[in-house]
Amino acid sequence: MHTGPAAVHLHLDGQYKGAIASAPRTVLGSAVAAAVLISAQGAFAAQPAPIQNKAEGPSQESIALPAITVTGRMDTATTEGTGSYTTGETAAATRLPLSLKETPQAVTVITRQRMDDQQLNSVQSVLENTTGVASYQSDSERTSFYSRGFLINNVQYDGIPTVVGNIVNGSGIGSIDTAFYDRVEVVRGGSGLLTGTGNPSAAINLVRKRATRDFSAAASLGAGSWDTYRGMGDISTPLTEDGRIRARLVGTYQDGHSYLDGYKPERKSFYGIIEADLTPDTTVSLGYDYQDITPKGSTWGGLPLWFSDGTQAEYSRSKNYAQDWSYWDNTLKTAFAEIEHRFDNGWKVRGVFNQYRTEFDAELLGVVGRPDRITGLGTYPHGAYPVALASQGHSRQNTFDVMASGPFEWLGRQHELVVGATRSRRTASQQDIAPFYAGFLPVNVYDLRPAYPRPDFGAMAWIPTRTRIKQSGVYSAARFSLADPLKLIVGGRFSSYEIDDAVGSSSLHYKKSSEFTPYAGLIYDIDTTYSAYVSYTGIFNPQTDYRDSNGNVLTPAKGKTKEIGLKGEYLDKRLNASVAVFETELDNAAQIVAGTYTPGGAQAYKGADGTKSRGIELDLQGELARGWNIYAGIAHFRAKDGDGIRLNSQIPRTTAQLFTTYQLPGDWSKLTLGGGVKWQSRFYQAPNTGTSSLGGEQGSYALVSLMGRYSITKQTNVAVNVNNVFDKKYALQKGDFDTVGYGAPRNVMATLSYGY
Repeated sequence: MHTGPAAVHLHLDGQYKGAIASAPRTVLGSAVAAAVLISAQGAFAAQPAPIQNKAEGPSQESIALPAITVTGRMDTATTEGTGSYTTGETAAATRLPLSLKETPQAVTVITRQRMDDQQLNSVQSVLENTTGVASYQSDSERTSFYSRGFLINNVQYDGIPTVVGNIVNGSGIGSIDTAFYDRVEVVRGGSGLLTGTGNPSAAINLVRKRATRDFSAAASLGAGSWDTYRGMGDISTPLTEDGRIRARLVGTYQDGHSYLDGYKPERKSFYGIIEADLTPDTTVSLGYDYQDITPKGSTWGGLPLWFSDGTQAEYSRSKNYAQDWSYWDNTLKTAFAEIEHRFDNGWKVRGVFNQYRTEFDAELLGVVGRPDRITGLGTYPHGAYPVALASQGHSRQNTFDVMASGPFEWLGRQHELVVGATRSRRTASQQDIAPFYAGFLPVNVYDLRPAYPRPDFGAMAWIPTRTRIKQSGVYSAARFSLADPLKLIVGGRFSSYEIDDAVGSSSLHYKKSSEFTPYAGLIYDIDTTYSAYVSYTGIFNPQTDYRDSNGNVLTPAKGKTKEIGLKGEYLDKRLNASVAVFETELDNAAQIVAGTYTPGGAQAYKGADGTKSRGIELDLQGELARGWNIYAGIAHFRAKDGDGIRLNSQIPRTTAQLFTTYQLPGDWSKLTLGGGVKWQSRFYQAPNTGTSSLGGEQGSYALVSLMGRYSITKQTNVAVNVNNVFDKKYALQKGDFDTVGYGAPRNVMATLSYGY
């Protein structure tokens, strides 16, 4: 196991007979001129050169120096600069630094190299290429992510839980730029040990890049389909000669058009961090990141799926009824401070303060209804009509986390322990104009006319919402070495949760104290290559975003996840493989009540007991051979509520991923070629369920991608990425509010990169 500090030993063998004390400086100087052999594991073994005093002639006896141990910190979790598709360790599941083979849960790590190879420039593109994660894109700005049948609402920045999504804007992280991050860690299943609350889906941990002691710089310029342009700059530099104080700046800018008519996404982002070693064992970090997402012509929902005669409509992928005044702006700001102290006995203490701020402002227009198949119009109440809404707001979340971890001895064996506490407070304020019919003149769905002018939102009644959420928790996990091949991880968390929520003139208060969430995992090392594990995680998920038909907030969902798996570590840990079988049981899970609304006009939900999800996941990540990287995975689940009704049928039950790159050998070594495929099974909306009255279905489909990269010089390369090579037409969603929205056709991106 990698536990942070790595000891490098320099051994000078021979006989030591006290000559060191009386030897001249020239003798000592020539003694350290040793031939150093680097072993495959990175340890240093040195054989001394013969020691000779020139004044006395050839030495009759060899003089040996005692072993010298040089200790320094070695980070095997960082992926930047490794060229790898896997990592040496992760603490995403338990806060204990463990290899993937030692972690008793299904974990996928999307490394910096893979993000660069595939041009995965947003968190959405990362998650859409991750085993066991399915996306559901309602429109141009809202994408929700699911795992094992449940919505992903657990997001962390450097291990610190952050609220970034709700039922309105999905998982809330799709548009975040990935240029700031060294890697994205996805732990599937329950994660209550670290997050306190959340669904038994997955936890997403965004791990930031850090400042380096040596100067480095990188830049890239990209151009692609629909006049898409992207620029990125990344500079890390020491601020003192010894690198004790260092800084890093990263910035991106991306804009252009889209395959959707009139839609123009734009994204600007900035990240800065300063780190200082106050002592050799104490490091302080201060950082700030800013992301400004300002699309124009944003869509709200799709286009009408059903004609009035009960047949389905079909559109070109570019069709879009959003107007030039439509927009959905989001600004995300994070400031953080961190201090870490490392003790000589292997223990460390870390304290983190994180402030996360959001601002959003949206004015949107969609079209719903059942137009006439012949004319594309219709006569009221039939036909397709524009629907508008507006929303604006802001939020702030302050989080403080303190943690201590390290080894301890008990009963003659060494074990590891982590203890910590987290406290957060989130306040949010927003005001909304509820969706309303913008006019009674039908829209022709064939040419999407007439255009609709911007309503006078300022003259309308806005509904205010104010929310305050306080969470706190203490957690601990211990990894016991029961025997050389057998390890037991046990832990738990006591969480407290309190919310005050006011919508218009109504308000509510909910509080839950000392809720215990257990965690347990047993890992058996079959040999140096394989390990088997079983794990158990508890689930506690407040559902304050969901209200019943009376307007009351649903009580928390509770449950458990059981998992059993086999993991393998190959090629000197450069390749990791895993297979996991899981079962999740959840009571009081929020389910949409079709056609039922709260007194305020929002969608109503109910708590469903007996929800179960079962499935299997396989994952392969790393290097098959020198220069040959691969990522592959397949996941399948079945999920039903207590009445036997399919849970979240709008997401596919089976997904598969494959992407690989190969650097050609010999004279062709400047060229790297790659390609991949994503496949998913069908999904559907059943009639009169959820938000659909007539339903809709998308069959299974596969998307193929290709890439090629050529190294012009050692520092400069040019790459070309092609997505959806065979120009497959497919629906992102089909049936949501009886509408349909399509995915992007074939597209190309060329990128010129420089790194020093």
